[in-house]
Amino acid sequence: MSILFVCYGNACRSPMAEGLAKLILGEQVRIESAGLVLVLNGAIHEAVEVLHKLYGIDISHHISRSVADIQIGLFDHIIILDAYVFEALKNRYPTLADKFILWDIEDPYGQDISSFRKTAEIIKNLIEKHLVREF
Repeated sequence: MSILFVCYGNACRSPMAEGLAKLILGEQVRIESAGLVLVLNGAIHEAVEVLHKLYGIDISHHISRSVADIQIGLFDHIIILDAYVFEALKNRYPTLADKFILWDIEDPYGQDISSFRKTAEIIKNLIEKHLVREF
């Protein structure tokens, strides 16, 4: 089983989701992340700090990637963390739309650390609610 988390720039939400899902679901599921476009090269400091402090997860070595640079169709589930990105991917990859799942989560980019904590908690809760029993 495989899951791809996608947000806008693969610098905040999707790397956080990747790290949390790996912690919660373990190694029996292949978990990766990507962005619609590349904004930065890696997870931003606040995302790294929150995951490390709250959950003991190290995403400091994350390298951002675009969905255009991976074989998106090879994933069983593609969880998209932004409504804009969801629509863009439906238009770009219409034959994969049945694999798309929307979790519309506000982007914490440019906000304070409490926004990153809130985002991490929302993602963790969604993983536990929707993915733990499935995998």
